[in-house]
Amino acid sequence: TLADALARRGELLEGLIDTSAYRLPESCEALVAELDARIVDDDYQTLLDLVRAFVGEKRFAFGVQLVEGQQDPLAVSHAYAMLAEIAVEKLTAATVAEFERAHGRVPGGELAILALGRFGGEALTHALDLDLILLFTGDHGEESDGPRPLGATQYFNRLAQRVVGALTVATASGALYEVDTRLRPSGAQGLLCVSFESFAKYQREEAWTWEHMALTRARPVYGSSLARGQLETIIAETLAMPRDAAKLAEDIVKMRGDMATHKPPKGALDVKLLSGGLVDAEFVIHALQLRFGQAFHPQLDRAAEALIATGLLPEGFAPAQALLTRLLVMLRLVAPDCEVPPEPAQAVVAKALGFADWAEVMQAVDAARGIISAEWQGIAPRLKN
Repeated sequence: TLADALARRGELLEGLIDTSAYRLPESCEALVAELDARIVDDDYQTLLDLVRAFVGEKRFAFGVQLVEGQQDPLAVSHAYAMLAEIAVEKLTAATVAEFERAHGRVPGGELAILALGRFGGEALTHALDLDLILLFTGDHGEESDGPRPLGATQYFNRLAQRVVGALTVATASGALYEVDTRLRPSGAQGLLCVSFESFAKYQREEAWTWEHMALTRARPVYGSSLARGQLETIIAETLAMPRDAAKLAEDIVKMRGDMATHKPPKGALDVKLLSGGLVDAEFVIHALQLRFGQAFHPQLDRAAEALIATGLLPEGFAPAQALLTRLLVMLRLVAPDCEVPPEPAQAVVAKALGFADWAEVMQAVDAARGIISAEWQGIAPRLKN
C-alpha cells in the first residue's frame, strides 16, 4: 500500500526527512497547529490542495511507523482518526465560509457532522472510508440572508454536497477520503442533510435496530459546542429507549446472518468478517449495550472494558478484540486483499504485534477468534433473559 502511494507521489519521501515524522501527534490541536503553519493564504482551492497534501504526507508517515514496528498499531489507528477529524473540520469550515459568501447564513442555523463506524470510534485504518451523517440546527422554514437566498433545507443540502465534494473530489494532490453517508435517516433515499428535529424524530420513531447499533459509535466531529451538545443529548436519549429483548435478539441475529450471506470474508485473513472476527465482536458489544443500557462509549475498546467491569463480558474479550484490531490495521498496509502475505511481510506483522513469528500470530488469532465466537454464539439467549 505504501509503495503504491509512493509510486504516485514520490515527494512523500521528503516528509520523512524531519524526525517528527516518526512521532505520533499528541492531539488534534497539535495537528491543526502544524497544518496552520503551512497555510499562506485563504484561497479556497489552494487550501483544498494543501490539506490533501498534508493528509497524504501524514498518512504515509504513520504507515511507515507501522511497518517499521515503531508504534502500537492501536495508537496509529487513533492517529489516523485524529488526522481525518482535523481534515473534516478544516475543509468543512472553509467550505462553509465559501458558501456563505454567495448565500449568506440561515438565522439560527448551522451545519453539524456526526462520525460513525470506525471514524466515530476513533480507530481508523489506512483505508480511506469515513462514515458521516450531516445535519443542521434551527428551523427548516428559515431562509438565508445572502445575495442569493435559499430556504434552510435547500441551503444545508447544497452546503452538505459541497462539503462531501471537498472531502472526496480529487485535486492535483489526489483524493482525500471516501465518504459514506448511507447511515443518514432513510439511507440513500433520504435527504443528504436533515434538521436535528427530523433526525431525533426519525431515531425515535422509524429507525431500525441496526441504525441504533450504528448510533452507539456516533461522535460529533464538526459544529459549535452547543450543536455538539444537542447531538450528544439526542444520541443518549435514543440509546436509552426501552427495548423488547426478544425482538432485539431476533433483529441482531438476523442482521448478522444477512451480512454473512451477502458479505462473506474476502480472504483467509479477513479478521473483520471471519467467524469470531471483529464484526462478531462489534455485534456482541452493541447487543449488550442496547439490551442493558450501559457502556455507551463510541470507542469499542472502552465499551468492551466497561462491559467486562459489569460482568457482561469475560476478561479475555477485550484483549482478543485488541489483537484482531491490531492485525486489521497492519493488514490494510501489507495484505489489503486479506490473503496470507509473503514471508517478509509476515515478519513485519509479527514484530508489530509483539510475536516471535507468524506461527505465533496465527495461534493467538485463533485463540482470540474462539473467545469472540463463543460470546457471539451465546448472545441470543442472554439478550432474552
